[in-house]
Amino acid sequence: MTLRRLFSALAVLMLLGCSSPGGGQPAPNPPVSHARTPVAEGGLCGGFAGFQCASGLVCQKPDGQCHVADGAGTCRKPPQACTMIYAPVCGCDGKTYPSACNAAAQGASVASQGECKA
Repeated sequence: MTLRRLFSALAVLMLLGCSSPGGGQPAPNPPVSHARTPVAEGGLCGGFAGFQCASGLVCQKPDGQCHVADGAGTCRKPPQACTMIYAPVCGCDGKTYPSACNAAAQGASVASQGECKA
């Protein structure tokens, strides 16, 4: 009879050990953070994921890749100075710039060579 009580007590303890705290309710899922860490210089930006560059950097896409579905670019520091050579380009923002350097300095990627078509 003592052995039977021992096994019964052990079974009760095992069942109590399996129950979850809080009356059998599962623990809530931790909160999900949708915030993204800004991308450092040289990192991938834009594209479907929409990664943003860190402060002071611009997302430069390859020339002619403005409207590509998953057109990703690279985070770069904008140029501080450009030459005065006039070689117009059309920026992805639809504005004409005196050169690709000037477009990059304004944070615009190059859509095409030459002035934008009106």
